[in-house]
Amino acid sequence: MPEGPGGRVALLDAPLRAARTHPATGRLHALVAEEPLPARLSLADGTALIVRAAGPADKAGARAMHQRCSPASLRLRYHGPVRDSDRHLDHLLDGRHGRSLAVTAGDGRIVALGHLMWDDGEAELAVLVEDGWQRRGLGLALLRRLAAMARAAGIGTVYAVTHASNAGLITAMRRLAVPLDFRAEDGTLVITAALAGAEPAPHRPAC
Repeated sequence: MPEGPGGRVALLDAPLRAARTHPATGRLHALVAEEPLPARLSLADGTALIVRAAGPADKAGARAMHQRCSPASLRLRYHGPVRDSDRHLDHLLDGRHGRSLAVTAGDGRIVALGHLMWDDGEAELAVLVEDGWQRRGLGLALLRRLAAMARAAGIGTVYAVTHASNAGLITAMRRLAVPLDFRAEDGTLVITAALAGAEPAPHRPAC
């Protein structure tokens, strides 16, 4: 999520931060090159999906997924109405700001997105799952992979910003099995996870 000059979360129509290269970017370039992506992701009901790295070339598919999402899902993800998804996708899919993962269905459509966005010595985790694919474990699967990427890149603290009503994300963050801190900030809930010194959570089939 773009940041404002006075805090972690900016209003949706506020100017985006200028691009800069985070110290972890170089390490993640090497890590992603070695990582077995794309990878198969199996749901509890046997549905097979693919999780892969996402970038600027995925903007059209990501925009189409946004258009299939309900206003409620978009509001939980972006903390308000989305009036210009292109502007935010340009930022989120830009490798200078972080790393993104996409989950695709058998027909190639993107059904979920996960983002790991640099923030000085920390990183923000964010996920969006298309409504028809929610409550099937995709959000948790993406959070686990993003947390593992952050840990491998030497980032010890990650956080997610959401509404207190977002029970799905709160539950998924708890299932990362790392120390969490919950704090109300500017009308939102900031969940901070301490990864340093913790063993990576094992990748389990989504459920």
